[in-house]
Amino acid sequence: MSDFPGIIGTTHEESTPWWPERKKAPDGAPNIVIIYMDDMGYSDPGCFGSEIDTPHIDAMAERGLRFNHYTTHPLCSPARAALLTGLNAHAVGTGWLSNNNSGFPGYSGEMPADAVTLAETVRAAGYETIMTGKWHNTPTPDTVPSGPKHSWPTQRGFDTFYGFMDGETHFFFPSRLQLNNQLLPIDEFPRDYYTTDDWADRGIQFVKELRASSATKPFFLYIAHNAVHAPLQSKPADMAKYLGRYDAGWTEMRLARHRRQIDMGLIPPDTRLPVSDPRVPLWEDTDPADRTLFARHMETYAAMIDCVDQTVGRLVSFLEDLGELDNTIIIFSSDNGGADAGGETGMINNQGRYMGLPAAPMEKERARIADLGGPRSVSLYPTGWGEVCNTPFPTFKTYTGGGGRRVSFVVSYPKRIRDNGAIRSQFIHVTDIMPTLLDLAGIEPIEEINGRPAKKMHGMSFTSVLDDAEALSPRTEQYYECWSNRAFYRSGWLARSIQKRGQPIDLDNWTLHNLDDDFSESTDLRDQHSDKLDELVAAFDEAAHKNMVYPLDNRDRFQKFADVSEEERAAADQPKSFLPGAQTSHRNDILPLISDRSFVIRARFDQREGDEGVLWAIGDPSGGMVMYVESGRLNFHYNGFGDAVSLPPFDLDTGSHEAVLEYEALGGRTGRGRVLMDGQEQVGWTELTPTLEFGIFEGIDVGLDRNGPVLWDLYERHGAFGYSGSVKDVRVEPGDRATG
Repeated sequence: MSDFPGIIGTTHEESTPWWPERKKAPDGAPNIVIIYMDDMGYSDPGCFGSEIDTPHIDAMAERGLRFNHYTTHPLCSPARAALLTGLNAHAVGTGWLSNNNSGFPGYSGEMPADAVTLAETVRAAGYETIMTGKWHNTPTPDTVPSGPKHSWPTQRGFDTFYGFMDGETHFFFPSRLQLNNQLLPIDEFPRDYYTTDDWADRGIQFVKELRASSATKPFFLYIAHNAVHAPLQSKPADMAKYLGRYDAGWTEMRLARHRRQIDMGLIPPDTRLPVSDPRVPLWEDTDPADRTLFARHMETYAAMIDCVDQTVGRLVSFLEDLGELDNTIIIFSSDNGGADAGGETGMINNQGRYMGLPAAPMEKERARIADLGGPRSVSLYPTGWGEVCNTPFPTFKTYTGGGGRRVSFVVSYPKRIRDNGAIRSQFIHVTDIMPTLLDLAGIEPIEEINGRPAKKMHGMSFTSVLDDAEALSPRTEQYYECWSNRAFYRSGWLARSIQKRGQPIDLDNWTLHNLDDDFSESTDLRDQHSDKLDELVAAFDEAAHKNMVYPLDNRDRFQKFADVSEEERAAADQPKSFLPGAQTSHRNDILPLISDRSFVIRARFDQREGDEGVLWAIGDPSGGMVMYVESGRLNFHYNGFGDAVSLPPFDLDTGSHEAVLEYEALGGRTGRGRVLMDGQEQVGWTELTPTLEFGIFEGIDVGLDRNGPVLWDLYERHGAFGYSGSVKDVRVEPGDRATG
């Protein structure tokens, strides 16, 4: 070994050992914590104007800084990709959700290897890297057990990942909870389980374990919340705190937040509230019979933010006890603004509307008010509350008005920040976070990865702004695009173009806003400054070509989700057998076989005297179906996103059996089904409408119903209800796809 720096003699006494120096972070390098919210509006933290109790987030702002002109990509996967790479989202293949690959470079749903992540960079510099919560930066087809794992969190720089891969999940029954690359073997969650608490508690646990091993190694902790993304679900004790707080309604609450923002100096005193969205009625024009239900939606949402704040308090106390709070950078922000998808009245089963089903009658919604916010609901608030969340801006998540792209931003770093409690108005963007953190930590970006040049970050460090209130903004311009909505900001001017979803794209419907005089984008100046508008539109087009934004795609989510390769489509036409003893299948492994199409499910099992339990289950409280044996009878229950049907049961003899569900999709999301026991039917075809589609969280279980139950009453009686006999297999045979 001629390159060995030591000496290798014949004996140990004649030899000189040598050990390579271990990579260490720069002396005094700070810990880094990013607490990233999901779909939280600009005004939702108390320190940004809300009535929600967020004392710990407010305290973070008091020992740090608030930024009132921070912007983001207005959708979760793109924002998170930009956060983690310092690059514009389209330029790293994440112009839309990672759920699908549309077949175009800017929309692959996957960050390329040469887009080096923050986790990869700081780990190479000697940091421990930990992530808990929501990833949503790997294409769904690649998140299944057989998928390639090169874009999973632990392959993109995180030493430890605890969370889920998809874009949303149940807060009480998260599907496919995993540690690193391994699905955790969980049959039942504790009755008081809640994801928000788990993400924070596990993050603290992993830091404790790090400190037991190393007293000085700095860490990067990324707590990526799924709060407050739908489904809106909160713990009873938290929700009780907000009972009655929103009875005044969204019209008054928006005005109150606006006044509070002006009073605290967060926004200029002459800031005007933009005209309400046409889909938001005045509170006084709503039906009084519905107002308690509407208010309960926002009580649920507020309770979720309150819970996050409690976890912030626990984390900060832990860091104080470690003696490391002063040397820890903490960033608190959101991936995008509040949503409009709940419609005028909101919904208790968001997954139904998410799947294109009509809104439930209000009398049915009112009858379920006791479920709202709990584990039996999968709700989303009315659009009026989304507008309140985004005060003082117009539009919502997925749109490029301020309500989608402007969110609250708090940074705390006691060792460095001296202007405690101040508000910064310099323009910064999500891509600026990574270069700023590397700057503060004294870490150089990685320039080469796997023998190839790494992409250079688009972001710019705003360290100077942390130090000096008069420092210039690090950037003067930024493009935005989401779902064909466009915008371009340059030196105080904003051009934006908002599209109507599912309609032909209007390339010329731009508006123009001078943000120096009009903080809330309330006034359109396109007629007065047509030259400026032309300049910004041309700048957008140039940036769009450079960042792989084109082609613009305004199709609805059903059309976009249908973008699959021929290989995936062919695989969805092949029967599959699912075996007992395996974990819950990924929904992407079962849903293509049954989604709005005809199918047959065959279950072979052995029944002894007294055997009971679930033979198979697909889905969760939002929707699905389950076949089970109870009290000597075979039962089948269909949960069509809240429209439930239980077929008459079969009496069972002991012995070997085959239970078959035949389902026929009739078009227009209607369907019918029948159950055969050993070839015999109990009743004929029964309407089982609507057909199931993408909007369930869980795949198929064989021999029990893990985690989120399809049939709540059965769960109350038996929990996961493992079958005490023997299930040989469950075979799913896809048939014709529905037409119309």
